[in-house]
Amino acid sequence: MHRNFTYCYAQRSLMAMLWLLLPCIYSFAQRSAQPGRNVTLTNARIPLGEVFNIIEKQTGVLLFFGELNVDQTVGVKFVSTPVEEALGTILPPIGLTYEYVKGNRDKIFIKSVMPTKKDTVMMTSISGVVTDEKGEPLPGATVRIKGAQVATATKDNGSFTLNHSGEKDVLQISFMGFVSAEVAVAGKKSIKVKLRQGDNSLQVVTAYGTTTQRALTGAVTVVKGAEIQNLPNRSFDKSLQGLVPGLLVTSGTGQPGGGLSNFVLRGIASAVNPVAGTTVRNPLIIIDGMPISQDAAQLYINERTSMTPVSNPIAQINPSDIESMSILKDAAAIALYGAKASNGVILITTKRGKAGKTQFNFRHQTDIASALLGTNDFLDQTEYMDLLYETYKNTPRIVNGVSMPWTDPEIQEDLKNKFPTRADGSFYPAPDWRREMFNSAALTVGNEISMSGGNDRSNYYLNAEYTKQNGVVKGTGYDRKSVRFNFENRPADWVKVGFNNLFSYNVQDYGGALQNDGNVYSSSVGKLSPLLPIRLEDGNYLNNFAYGGLVNNQANPAAVREYNVNRNTAFRTLNKLYGEIDFKNGVRISSNLGLDFMLSEAKEIADPRLKDIASGAVQGRIEEQHTRLSNIITTNIIKYDKIIRQRHAIGFLIGQEAQILYRKILGVGVRGQRSPYYDQISSPGVSATGLPRGYDRKETLLSYFGQLNYGFDNKYFLSGSIRKDGSSRFGADKRYGVYWSAGMGWLLSDEALLKEHLSWLNQLKIRGSIGAAGNASAIDRFTPYDQLSLGRYDGSAAVFPGSGAAGNPDVKWENTFTWDAGIESRFLDNRIGLNLDFYQRNTSNLIYSINLPLNTGFLTTLANIGRMRNKGIELTFSADVIKNTDFRWNLIANWSTNKNTLIKADVPAASLISGIIANQEGHNFNSFYLPDWGGVNATDGSQQWIDSTGKLTKDYLATTSSFVGKSQPDGFGSVTNAFAFRNIEVSFSLYYQYGFQVYNYNGLVHDGATPYLNQSKQAKNHWRKPGDVSPNPKPILNNPINNDYFSTRNLYDGDHIRLQNVSVSYSLPNVLLHDLHISNVKIYLQGNNLALWSRYKDKDVSNVDMAGISGLIYPAQKTYSIGLNASF
Repeated sequence: MHRNFTYCYAQRSLMAMLWLLLPCIYSFAQRSAQPGRNVTLTNARIPLGEVFNIIEKQTGVLLFFGELNVDQTVGVKFVSTPVEEALGTILPPIGLTYEYVKGNRDKIFIKSVMPTKKDTVMMTSISGVVTDEKGEPLPGATVRIKGAQVATATKDNGSFTLNHSGEKDVLQISFMGFVSAEVAVAGKKSIKVKLRQGDNSLQVVTAYGTTTQRALTGAVTVVKGAEIQNLPNRSFDKSLQGLVPGLLVTSGTGQPGGGLSNFVLRGIASAVNPVAGTTVRNPLIIIDGMPISQDAAQLYINERTSMTPVSNPIAQINPSDIESMSILKDAAAIALYGAKASNGVILITTKRGKAGKTQFNFRHQTDIASALLGTNDFLDQTEYMDLLYETYKNTPRIVNGVSMPWTDPEIQEDLKNKFPTRADGSFYPAPDWRREMFNSAALTVGNEISMSGGNDRSNYYLNAEYTKQNGVVKGTGYDRKSVRFNFENRPADWVKVGFNNLFSYNVQDYGGALQNDGNVYSSSVGKLSPLLPIRLEDGNYLNNFAYGGLVNNQANPAAVREYNVNRNTAFRTLNKLYGEIDFKNGVRISSNLGLDFMLSEAKEIADPRLKDIASGAVQGRIEEQHTRLSNIITTNIIKYDKIIRQRHAIGFLIGQEAQILYRKILGVGVRGQRSPYYDQISSPGVSATGLPRGYDRKETLLSYFGQLNYGFDNKYFLSGSIRKDGSSRFGADKRYGVYWSAGMGWLLSDEALLKEHLSWLNQLKIRGSIGAAGNASAIDRFTPYDQLSLGRYDGSAAVFPGSGAAGNPDVKWENTFTWDAGIESRFLDNRIGLNLDFYQRNTSNLIYSINLPLNTGFLTTLANIGRMRNKGIELTFSADVIKNTDFRWNLIANWSTNKNTLIKADVPAASLISGIIANQEGHNFNSFYLPDWGGVNATDGSQQWIDSTGKLTKDYLATTSSFVGKSQPDGFGSVTNAFAFRNIEVSFSLYYQYGFQVYNYNGLVHDGATPYLNQSKQAKNHWRKPGDVSPNPKPILNNPINNDYFSTRNLYDGDHIRLQNVSVSYSLPNVLLHDLHISNVKIYLQGNNLALWSRYKDKDVSNVDMAGISGLIYPAQKTYSIGLNASF
């Protein structure tokens, strides 16, 4: 079935395209062999002599240039341009001219412009450096005297020297893609010029191509790789927090190399349950045209009913390899990706070489991190004993049917039966768990070196990197070794071929045998009684701890850290092979073949000396899982671009894409491991073996798509696209979906009326779009079928329908219809920018796992349940507050809102409730659904709730839950200030969120409800006598008053402001580097997560899972970094 569905269609399409292309290629090659008089130069900067060689080869014209200096670098970019026009552009800025002599073989004589008498009088020199706004040198920039034939070009380090005739001269500095500048000489001997990138000429990567910022009709945010490469995040998803309007990034876990971010663009557009490791809410990520897998490496454990993610596949990609990222948000930008794009798209372009000599770059960074554990302190041993004695005395004991109070000696004796004592009968002193389990200064060291270069035909980029990260929780860490090699070659001016390769090897120690997210370390530490020692008097570990009143229920976290193994090893390679043929008449044909391949091995060893946390029994265990994932995709595109009569710009593309995803997982576990020195599945002494488990899946996607763009007078723009997708995940009659978009843009600032009356307005563009995209990531190819289980029936092995999820062949694509309206503006000499977007996204056919009646024989099934809406506003403001030669102050701020609503639910409300999360028409999707807490009864100190009539009750079963909050904020954004004074740069960023709630799971055990666990100091503020008004109930042994029931008592507002980043950098002066042949050296210091202002005090408010629940997550961290970037 699957071969017919994808292989045959793809094979036939490729063969048909090949047969069509062969005669065209042959004919074109024949014509290309004949010399013409047009020249194509695609490199930004190359030596002048190399330009002359290329012109001779492409045109057959002989060039004569005598003893002229041809080593100087010039900026060139021509496509099928007459040779006279090309030379007329290149030569004058550097003081040269030419004479064209026609004959049997045409000749061109290059010569210097003879200086006039004025030019030879009182000539003096001026030197300087030309850089971009970030201080990076611009080699090949043209520096000329205004109104004179005197010019030069900057060197590789951006420096120049130019002779001029007087103080009244004005220098004109220009560079391709940047706004030109003029600087008066006015007696200066040296100058430093910073050029601003031209907004209208800026190339923006879009779906299957590029366009200019001017012609863009969609909502796209561009993030440069330089903005994130120095941040202390191993994965770029976490670095995007606050940089992109509309993109909500909640870091979740702080585990090294682990944990997918809660990565939501313009609100939740899919109804999937918020299960750990699920990526169905994440935007589609495409690297160099290759969609990458975001599936976490996961480990099946026999005792668990779900999979637990232990690694973040995005962390396997080195952020330093990124040149730029385009975040596509509205229908006009994303619809061309169809069924994969309903959550938005992130297009990543990696670095490549530039023409010129080989450039070497070295980068080093050291991070020092500490855990953010909140401001709630725990009781010391004296405070804990006081609370414990009080708890005993609040709890009558029954002796011979008579209620009797506890006496102090009886309490002492009972505690000695529950907790270990020393030889003299005293309790052990309280350990310092934070020092024992957490690194106060966890080091991460990263080094990388790259080289890049090229010429007019080829370019290359090679980068090798090694990063070693120690986690803030001891025993956890992450190592990454990666190599990237990008290469592109033009064997002829009409053909281009290339490949992009990434090889990455990663080792992650995630900690916590058979536990989620390493929380056996981080979440247990605060709960452990201060009467429990880490080690006994003989120096050995106290291996098993009391927990919640039950003796020997939990393993000692310190022993777990030392004895157990929890490791994930992964190898990943991303490969893309591509080619393009340019027929020079506006037609281009391209073909790409990509492979995303990953092998991973997850291994957990539970030492036999410890309690097994899952079962509570003492038994060794080994679990292994091997995962193999391959994603193969081929894309074939025909493009046509034409400008008619200099006013009409027409462009269209048609394409075909086929994708095959293989995923194979095989896991096995053994129990009964008696010796701690065996670490293999086949080790001797194993008394019981777990059943192998896993699966082998193949999924296919076949797509056809097209796009049409039209521009008139370079100020009116229209675009439209359509795509048809077919997926093997659906039933036969639900397999295909069609998606489309339409967009428009109008550059009002180019209208004559505005130009005449609003001279302060540099750019004003309005744009809008509508369209539809789809989503199928919530399901797999087994969704249409009832799943089977292995078991026993009537004493014999049998296969029978499972009791988990029922199959549903009628599940359809989720469809998201989006409209967007935007305004882009710049004014006051481009010093102030303001962008505003309004959007609405309506998702229908929501796919959701609903509960089923027990008489069906199943617990749940996937179904299309209804419709959901997201609407919001995005605002971006930027300003060059101060801008002069020596000092610059730049301000960038953004603000985003989102209102999510479940519009229609086609199933009973009870089917949409899962724990403390529920859904109902008219409410935010996945809202908190809890009973209201009614405080502490002032008479007897018991907990109270609000019942269905609105009255206080002590009976939890009489309560009625209601919608009381949500985990997605109403609004969020950031403010960044950047200052530059000569070679020093300083910046700081603030990030904020408001209008959401966090459920504190730790609050259930930190208020005196479970006295054999330690408590926060807040537990001391509890009810003691009638009439007391207290936030915490009376502590009683064994919690008979149900202090740990879920309610709004532990629901908190999550509003916060964070000092996200502070950075200081210094670039060494060029005069110090010139003799060392080094073009640039920058030293920087920075801090991340330095301060947090929030009413939520337990821990970092962003340190939550996908449902907005805090308490069981690896802690976030504060980080200080020092780094060095050098180019030579």
